[in-house]
Amino acid sequence: MGRKNFYEIGPSEGYLREGSYLEVRRQINYRGDRADFKPFLDVPIKDLVKQLKASQAEEKKVFEEMKKAITAWDQHGAQTLLLQKAIEYLRTPEVTHTGNEWKRRKDGSWEISNLVYKMTFQIVRCGNEWKLTWELSYTAPGLSQGYWGYTRSPRERIEYEGSKKYKTLEGAQRYIQSKFDQYGSCFETLSPPVPAEAKDLFCVNGQLLQGYSLMPPSPQKEPVTLETLLDCLEDGDLVAAPPEKDAAPEPEPLLEEEQPAVLVPKPASAQTPPEVKQEREPPPARAARPAAKKTPLRKRNMAMAR
Repeated sequence: MGRKNFYEIGPSEGYLREGSYLEVRRQINYRGDRADFKPFLDVPIKDLVKQLKASQAEEKKVFEEMKKAITAWDQHGAQTLLLQKAIEYLRTPEVTHTGNEWKRRKDGSWEISNLVYKMTFQIVRCGNEWKLTWELSYTAPGLSQGYWGYTRSPRERIEYEGSKKYKTLEGAQRYIQSKFDQYGSCFETLSPPVPAEAKDLFCVNGQLLQGYSLMPPSPQKEPVTLETLLDCLEDGDLVAAPPEKDAAPEPEPLLEEEQPAVLVPKPASAQTPPEVKQEREPPPARAARPAAKKTPLRKRNMAMAR
């Protein structure tokens, strides 16, 4: 049986995650009970130090060769990473939508949606009232795939109300119509421009998905200062102000009944939300109560007073 070495080599399989991570590790463990110092007893320490430095230099050569091999992996790993991200991008499914038409869902609510926006509402009866729940949100593809993790920003929901109650069904219907008129421009095309603050929701792996465009930034107006206005004036523009005249009395304000009505036009492309019909039957009419019997008037005492 051969003599055992004074060292042991640790696990050296290494680890590779394609396109992400590479690790090669080698470790030597010293076993003093198996070591033999007899060959070094008669050798001067200076010579042993020279041998030590020479052995360390050979180690460094091997290490440099390993780094060259790892550098060669960098290019292949980067190409693998790029291909992985591109395939994820191309495999992102297109979002399901209603094509800018109101459609009823299985739970009884109504939805209108396109590639960017989705609006839903539901009106249900609660006792003697009608409860309205509605929401406007983004229909960004890939939300269910979790490309943005748990800390994604911005928020998927734009506006939501879930506890509005009305005494009549017509009142709830009028309110949801007003909210749709407010956001009607969101449903004019199948792929409206994406706001800049919501860009990340429509990007996969840092790239805007195909079929989408960003909303152009609004032009910023330069602040107008007094110096800028004075520079635009010429010598003849400054005219002395005429003498003040007696100000005419201001007309009295109109009463609320006399105020003219201001009509706000609806967007041309805005659709009318579907009318919610009362599905429950009205309660049965109560039986009429029997007419009360009339009590005959007492006869007046026609006797003459004595």
